[in-house]
Amino acid sequence: MKNTELQDHLYALEERLLHPDREADRTALIPFFADEYREFCTSGRVFNRQQVIDVLLTSAARHATIHHFYIAQLAENIVLATYRATTSVAVSHRSSLWVFRDNRWQLLFHQGTIAS
Repeated sequence: MKNTELQDHLYALEERLLHPDREADRTALIPFFADEYREFCTSGRVFNRQQVIDVLLTSAARHATIHHFYIAQLAENIVLATYRATTSVAVSHRSSLWVFRDNRWQLLFHQGTIAS
């Protein structure tokens, strides 16, 4: 996959995860999370895979946009994605570590930090 195609693909995955309410079947998003997934939230909390899936399956609709999406390929099967997310309550810097496993990209780690 070319760099621009990979960037577009990972952007689309980030969008789907940012707006799970748009999915006809939210359970289709579960395979995007690696078994050992961790997330450092803007609230300061740390979530594991199951906690994030629980939120994903029950979250309400929210307005959020992604800006300045950029990827850096760290290895053939590892990509760091960084971007700025804007919601109705905050602007945050986000980073996601994606790994290619089982013939698909999976989210291994995500962090959101409130922007100043």
